[in-house]
Formats: sequence, C-alpha cells, structure tokens
Amino acid sequence: MKNTQINQAYFSTSQAAKMLGLSVGTIQRMVENGVFKAFVTQGGHRRILSSSLNQYCKQKGFATPLEATDKPLICILHDCEHVPPDFEQMSQWEQVRVIANPLDLMGIHQTVESFFIDARIPWLHTAPLHLQDNLMQNAHLVVYNSAHLPANSPLRLAKKINLFEGDISTGLVYGYMLGSAHASETATYRPTHQ
Repeated sequence: MKNTQINQAYFSTSQAAKMLGLSVGTIQRMVENGVFKAFVTQGGHRRILSSSLNQYCKQKGFATPLEATDKPLICILHDCEHVPPDFEQMSQWEQVRVIANPLDLMGIHQTVESFFIDARIPWLHTAPLHLQDNLMQNAHLVVYNSAHLPANSPLRLAKKINLFEGDISTGLVYGYMLGSAHASETATYRPTHQ
C-alpha cells in the first residue's frame, strides 16, 4: 500500500476490496450488514472508517493497513521435506514470506513482486497454482530445482518465469532483490530482520 493511504481516516469500498482480496460487492454487503463502520458521501459512495477496517483485519489475523509495507514481497514456496541451511535466515527477512502450504497464500494482502517456487513440491503438480490469481498475475516466477519441473507444468505458461537448476539460497534471493532494486532505480534494498 502506498504511504498516501496509510494515514487515511477512511477507505473506499474498492480500496478495502483490494486490501482484503474480496470483491467490491462483498465489501458493500459487509458494510450493509454492519461488519464495517462506514458512512455514505453526498455522492452516494460508501467510506469505511480505517479504525473499523483495522479492527476487522486484526480479528481475522490479516495485516492491517497501518501495518502494511509499501515494499513488495518475495514469496518462497518450498518443499518442506528438503529444508536448506539458509532457510532460517531468509525467513527472518522482512520482505520475504516462506510458504509450505498453498493456503498460506490467502493471508497475503501485499503486492508480491516475485515467487521463488521449488519444483519438488508434491502438491504443485497435482493441484497447480492458478496463474490468473491476483497474487501471481503480475509477479515474476523463479522456479528452482527446475530439473524436477514436468514439461507439461502450467508454470511454464507464466509470462515472467526463470528456471534455475540449483536449490534456493540466500545468495539467490538476495541477488534477485539487488537486481530488482537496481532495475527500479532504488538506491539500496537490503533485507532487514523483523
């Protein structure tokens, strides 16, 4: 979320929908049902109080708009049976989320810049991720241990994909972060600990 929205006293239904990954219609029904405290502008638009949205997010275990960072995330989907030594360090970086279960993706409400995906994940080939989902739609995919990726994998259809034969490492992720920062002309982009 951009810094201009962090100090807002209220949010539009479309802003709330984007933050929560819900449709505008669902947010409107939630306002009508009293889930969110809101008011209606003279033009007939609903505005949700940020305090109400924050309270809802805390109750549901989501990051609140005040806690959200404007730095894009890097998500690592890893096969939990093959844990590399660098994994603990990477999981401590603020911009990185380590995911071993596809349901863990539901709690992410930030922009995801890239997904590092282990081709050895058993569920990846039997229940593949939907590339059209909002989280993955504009993200760059890096598939590591790519020798394990079947030729007919739906991941091969992604627009922004790199195949990497080696395993995940801090050097790979940090190098990607540095390259990404350089490409967007950001002066420094270092992993920070939470």
